[in-house]
Amino acid sequence: MAQKTIVHKGYHGTIEVNTRDYTLYGKILFLDEEISYRGKSFEELDTNFRIAVENHIKNCKALGQVPPFTE
Repeated sequence: MAQKTIVHKGYHGTIEVNTRDYTLYGKILFLDEEISYRGKSFEELDTNFRIAVENHIKNCKALGQVPPFTE
């Protein structure tokens, strides 16, 4: 059975398929802001999701905020 979300450091992200060009995309769940990512393969989608999470954590810290999720 295929998993419906991906997880990195406590963050969950969706996995969606664009049926027009068969690329993958998703967004990080449970955040007030919308952060999305894309990929041509699951591996690329997962890598871009992890990058999006890491960037979100860096941005939170730069603003003096505690990231909402922990490992």
